[in-house]
Amino acid sequence: MNFLPAHRLRLYRNFKALEVSDFHGIIRFYEQFEDGIRALDFEEYFDCTEAYTNALFQTGNHGKHVVMCDHLLEIIIMQNVETWGGEDLYAKTLFLKAASLYQMHEYPKAEHVLRELVKIYPADRLPCRFLEKCLLRQKPAWLMKTRAATVVIVLLTAAVIAGEIFIVQPFWPSRVKPVMVMHNVLLGLGILVFVAGVLFHALRCRHAAGSFARRMFRRKAGG
Repeated sequence: MNFLPAHRLRLYRNFKALEVSDFHGIIRFYEQFEDGIRALDFEEYFDCTEAYTNALFQTGNHGKHVVMCDHLLEIIIMQNVETWGGEDLYAKTLFLKAASLYQMHEYPKAEHVLRELVKIYPADRLPCRFLEKCLLRQKPAWLMKTRAATVVIVLLTAAVIAGEIFIVQPFWPSRVKPVMVMHNVLLGLGILVFVAGVLFHALRCRHAAGSFARRMFRRKAGG
């Protein structure tokens, strides 16, 4: 049986003495004693590193968290760590990496990570829903064009209303009603274009995420 030297045992014991929810304390301790932590045996080092990586996410240090996720994933693969603390740490790390990328507005990168996660766990609905949310955040060119069209229609509506107030009402009062109908139609059209664009984008994202998950599920089921 291998025992840790006294100073390394003390270091690990002090780390474990920290409150699990003291995320800032965990970060400070790990970064202060990182060289000593790296000298620990694998299980102790991995335990500290996993706790540090989680603390980075919980405190919103998303840039550092993504870097540590890559390091953690490399260790998990190289050391064949299937579970840790009773949970699938590989899936958890991938999911939280995607969450950090999402918070950093790195939506294409988050999408890539989520697609990899769905490939491995196609029956898990949570990554699929997160993938859908990530796709929603990415605005395709056609959606931006519908929004531009909405702005143009609203500006045109405003111009018609201004013409009604300053020109039609004083000089052609008999034409007020047709002009009112015109600006109401334009306003309705603008709202319709905007809502239709947003709704169609949402439906496309849901279909894309769902069909990808189903395709991966069939592929995995087929061996």
